[in-house]
Amino acid sequence: MSDDRQLALMLFDSLSQQSKSIASAPTSLGYRRNNALVQIVDLSLAGRRLLDVAYFIVATESEIKKTYSIELGLFKWLLGTTSDNRAHIKRLIREAQMAAIELNGTEIQSDNTYPWGSIPLMGTARISNGRFIFDLAEELQLVIRDPRATHFLALRYVFKSLYTKILYDRLQPYMQEGSTPWFDLETLRVWLECNKKTYELFKHFRARVLDVAIAEIHEVTGLEIAMVTQNVPGSKKVSQVRFAWGENNRADEQKAALVILKTLYETLRNEIGLSHADIDEIIKDRARYSDEVIQQAIDYTRHAAAAGKIKVRVSGYFMKALREGYIIGTLDQDLRQRKAIAAADSKAGTDAKEVREKSVDKEFTAKQKRDASAGWEAYEAMSASDKHNLARAFANLSTSALFATRLGIEAHELIDHLQEPVVHQSFGAFVTLQLQQQKKSSKANKAAELFTPDNT
Repeated sequence: MSDDRQLALMLFDSLSQQSKSIASAPTSLGYRRNNALVQIVDLSLAGRRLLDVAYFIVATESEIKKTYSIELGLFKWLLGTTSDNRAHIKRLIREAQMAAIELNGTEIQSDNTYPWGSIPLMGTARISNGRFIFDLAEELQLVIRDPRATHFLALRYVFKSLYTKILYDRLQPYMQEGSTPWFDLETLRVWLECNKKTYELFKHFRARVLDVAIAEIHEVTGLEIAMVTQNVPGSKKVSQVRFAWGENNRADEQKAALVILKTLYETLRNEIGLSHADIDEIIKDRARYSDEVIQQAIDYTRHAAAAGKIKVRVSGYFMKALREGYIIGTLDQDLRQRKAIAAADSKAGTDAKEVREKSVDKEFTAKQKRDASAGWEAYEAMSASDKHNLARAFANLSTSALFATRLGIEAHELIDHLQEPVVHQSFGAFVTLQLQQQKKSSKANKAAELFTPDNT
């Protein structure tokens, strides 16, 4: 099914589900095959581009919203306008508001008429406090966000011809297939708004419209398109054409390109801190300040900032680097790479040391708990006199004064507070240590006895 019919079906389906369908419209609609059944009417090239930007904003949101808002600078950046005249943008917005998607059904209704519908391509819109704010009909939002509909158009692809823009948009649903179905000439003429009598002859239609559009698509996007014709049977008159291209998957490229374009703006605004005036300067001369040139200036500025060379404003430094075409030389790149590797190695060594220290600390803590548990178990099995002697020895330790201070008692009183949480583990570990020392001492004494000469 062609993209126009898909779009029409989804729109009518959406309207029907929400009880907003056209009065008496049947639930299933057929469409005239030889006409453009979904048309954007009365919209210029710049107006279509404005809708591309607005629909991209809608498509990237996580949920349907009543109102959408975007920073005016970002909107102009994505729009690619070179005009700082707000009246120009206002005219484009008004033009988009007056345009609509038309839907024409072919199944006759009970009142002997055909169903028809029209959905405005943009609702309420305004510019306020440096932001562009707009509404879209919910049913249109559902179509924009539907994965079957193609609204992700590469906004960096700026066309000069309205014919090119329309044809390029029409090719998008077939990008993965590598070719379009056959289109009859009348459908193409309606799509491309070629209503003049001049275009009735295919040779004029091809030379002045189709070939021009194909050439510009190749110039701007690099996509090589071949147009194949088909004649009326038994005649030399061309009746249908189809378009074919290589295996390049432009659909994903377009979405990625637009996201990158938005990210680049956010880097300039948020990281570099450019003002709206700086952004406008770049927008007005995008032929000079391409994405590649901008990225080179960003890399140069980051390099200078890391080296501590920027003393006042990063944005001012960046604009100077951009205007004068500063780049990082290959030697600087090698030096920066070596420093990065050295820093990574150093960090890896530090991280490994921290891991080892944490492991040792963890093992030491576990050993302390085991020793404390064993010490208390042994202590509980001792005679009263042995308990008293160990408790008194613990209280006489120099470190025990800290426990006494924390408990607000005298050191000698610790013998009555061994079960306190701050003392319990330390005392158990102390008992274990004392027992281990006694065991070692006992073994040493036995060994000494074995090697003592018998003088009897």
